[in-house]
Amino acid sequence: MENQYYRTFIGLPLKAGTAVLNARGELMDSLARERISWVDPMLYHITLRFLGDTPLPVVGDIGRALQESLELPGRWGVRMSGAGSFGPRKNPRVIWVGFEDSTMFDLLKGKLDRVLQACGIPPVEQPFRPHLTLGRIRSLKDLEGFYSSIGEIQEKFNQLVKFERLVFFRSEPGQAGPRYTSLLEMEFRDS
Repeated sequence: MENQYYRTFIGLPLKAGTAVLNARGELMDSLARERISWVDPMLYHITLRFLGDTPLPVVGDIGRALQESLELPGRWGVRMSGAGSFGPRKNPRVIWVGFEDSTMFDLLKGKLDRVLQACGIPPVEQPFRPHLTLGRIRSLKDLEGFYSSIGEIQEKFNQLVKFERLVFFRSEPGQAGPRYTSLLEMEFRDS
């Protein structure tokens, strides 16, 4: 019997430039003794909305609603800014990089939430913090060294990145990391 659900999310693909890839490499080297699953740069994206297990009929409804109702912005760029971690101070779970200005992310997320609400998917009650996930922490041997490495590298992620499209993704977990399949891609307008 075929799976009746897809694990889905809606995001903004991000192509990392040389400065980001070099900073990532330095961070990986400095944390080489730690158990961290590093995200493949080919999969870099900003998650606007994680939907989780989505029934197949709803997947189709969301795709149609996005195409018919979501007003897209023009292509835009924003500078990355800083690095940090999510999770308790003594047990961080995610390494991330943020952005100097979240205005466009916030506007697009608000529009997206209204379209999803019309599909029967209520907004999430947690604050939205646009970020790029660099890695997921499995365990740390040296917590102090971890925070020192993050602090030393964060300024090196300072790069302008551009966003050109929104993608409705299917995510399939795997031993080598997740595999993302595009269910729908929507190009932003030329600015």
